[in-house]
Amino acid sequence: MAATTSDVGSGVQMIALERIRTDSNIRELTAEDVDALAGSIALLGQITPAIVRPDGDQYVLVAGHKRYAALRQLGETEIRAEIRSAEAEHAERAAENVARSQLDPYQEARAVAAMLAHGLSEDGAAQALGWPKARVTARMRLLELPPAAQQMVGNGQIALSSVEQLRAIGAVSPELLDAVIAYLGDGNEWAAERLAREPGWVINAALRGGTVKVFAAHLSQVDGRELAGLKLGKKTDALYERAGELSKQLDRYAYRPTVRFADAEVDQARAAGVTIEFEQGWPLIVDRALYRELVKQAIARTVAELETKVAQRAAEKQTSRSRGGESADPLAAARSEHQRALRELGEQAHGVNLDLGASLLTGLAHVDPADITVARLLVYGLLGADHDGSPYTQAGERVARLAASGIRLVIDEFRTDATKTLTDGSRGRLRIDYGDPRQPENAVKWLWKFLDGARSAGDLYGRAIMVIAAEQYASRLVVPVSQRSMPIRWSTQKTDHARKALRKLVGPRLPASLRQLETAVKRADAEYARAERQAHDARRTAAESPSETDPGQDASDSVDPEVDVDGELADEDRDELA
Repeated sequence: MAATTSDVGSGVQMIALERIRTDSNIRELTAEDVDALAGSIALLGQITPAIVRPDGDQYVLVAGHKRYAALRQLGETEIRAEIRSAEAEHAERAAENVARSQLDPYQEARAVAAMLAHGLSEDGAAQALGWPKARVTARMRLLELPPAAQQMVGNGQIALSSVEQLRAIGAVSPELLDAVIAYLGDGNEWAAERLAREPGWVINAALRGGTVKVFAAHLSQVDGRELAGLKLGKKTDALYERAGELSKQLDRYAYRPTVRFADAEVDQARAAGVTIEFEQGWPLIVDRALYRELVKQAIARTVAELETKVAQRAAEKQTSRSRGGESADPLAAARSEHQRALRELGEQAHGVNLDLGASLLTGLAHVDPADITVARLLVYGLLGADHDGSPYTQAGERVARLAASGIRLVIDEFRTDATKTLTDGSRGRLRIDYGDPRQPENAVKWLWKFLDGARSAGDLYGRAIMVIAAEQYASRLVVPVSQRSMPIRWSTQKTDHARKALRKLVGPRLPASLRQLETAVKRADAEYARAERQAHDARRTAAESPSETDPGQDASDSVDPEVDVDGELADEDRDELA
C-alpha cells in the first residue's frame, strides 16, 4: 500500500483496523467488487478516507465498508479515516437519503427537521444537502402549517408557492386557515391553483362555499345585504336609511347607498392586529366586533359626506334660479331629454324580449351538428380566451392548463432529451426536459393551430376532445412534484354528464402502455401503504410491550425513523476505482 500521512488537524488519520467495528446495517459486498477495489488500492493507495465515529475506545464504520474489506484482504493493518461526530454522521446519512430519493416538499421538510433536531443549524443543513439556505428555510416554514396543509402541499394539491399565503392567514387567524384548508381539501383543487396569486379570492370562496364557519370581511365597502346580521342597532340602521335617501337625492336611480371604508378605519384595524393583507386586493379583517364598530363609523361618515354634497347641489340650484333670465345649461337639457326618451323605449323593450324568446325557440332550439359554425361556437366557447401570460388576470387560464399539462407532455416537439453521458461513455438515468410550465406560449400556439386546422364540425369536435384528453390522462410522473397539478374537472350538475361522456369517449382509445403504467402506480401506492401500516403496527406493538435493549448496541447507531437511510454511502466506493 502506498504511504500515507496522518491528517489529524482535518479529522483524517490512520486508525488500526482492529479498533473499527462494522454494524450489520450494510448491503452485501460481492467478492468481485472487493477484488477490484483491492487491486486499485494496491496500485494507487487509498485515495478517499473512510468515515467513522467514536464509540468509547473504538470506532464505528459509517461509510467505506468496501474500502475496509479491501484493506483487510490486502493484509493491511490501518485505514485512512475521517472521524465525525454523531451529529455529523446523521447529517451525512440524511443528506445522502435526500439526494438519492425523489422526495416531495413535505418529505423534504421532515428530513430537514430531523437534521435540525440532531443539532444542525439551517446553514449546516443547507451545506450538507447542497441547497441554498432559502430552500431549507422554505421547507421549515412548510412545517408551520397544519398537518392537513403539509400533506396537501406534499401530494401537489396545494402549490409550494402558496405556503407564504397560508402562513400569512394562519398568523392572524388559525380558524380562517383551517376553513381555507378544509375547503381546498373538499374537492376544490381548482381553487387551490389560484391561491398563490389570488389568495383573497380563495378566502372569499371558502367563506361562501365551505363547511367551516368563520368570520372574515374585506375592508373595501359595506355590503348592505349583510347589515341585518351585524345587528348594528336602531341608530345606525336609521343612519343607513338616511344615507339611502340622500343618495337618491343625488341620483334618483341609486339602488342603495355606497358606504366605503376610509384609510382611518383600515388603519384602526391594522393597529389592532386583526388584518390579513396580500400584495393585491383589499385588507381582510377577522375580528367581528371591531368590524361592527368600523361599519358604524363608515356609515356615520358617509351620511355626513352625502349631506354636504346635497347641500352643495341645492346651493347650485339656488344660484341658477337667481340668475333669472339666463338660459339653462344646454348640455343639461339634452341629458334630460335623452333620459326621457330611454324611459319610453324601456317600456317597448318588455315586448321585444318576448319576441326574441319566441324567435330563438323556433329558430335555434335545433341545429345541424355538422355545421362548422355551431362547432366553433361550442368548442372555442368551451376553451375560453387565449392565454395572455399576465400574472394579474385569469385570461386563458384553461387554455394554459391544457397546453402546459397536456400538449406539452404528449407532443414530441416540446420535449428534449437531457440525459447525461457518464464518464464510461454510457447513458445515465433518463432525463427529459419539458421546458418551463409557467411559459406555455409555444404549446398554446400549437393548440390553436391544431384546432384552427379543422375542416369540418366532426374534425373540430374530435380535435378539441383530443386536447382535453391529453391534459386529462397525461402522466404527471414525467415532471417534478412541484409542477404536477390535478387534471381539470369536467363535471356538470349532480349527474356529472361531462365527466362520464369524456370517459366513455376516451377510455376505449387509451393505449395499453398507459393502462399498464397506471396499474403499476396503483400497485406501488398499495405496497407503500401496506408497508406504512406494518411500520405503524410495529411501532405500536413496541410501545405497548417494549423489548430489552441490546447492551452492546449504542443508541446513536439506530436509524432515525424520520430519515430512513442505508448503512453506508454507496456512491463514495465507486470513487476508489482507477
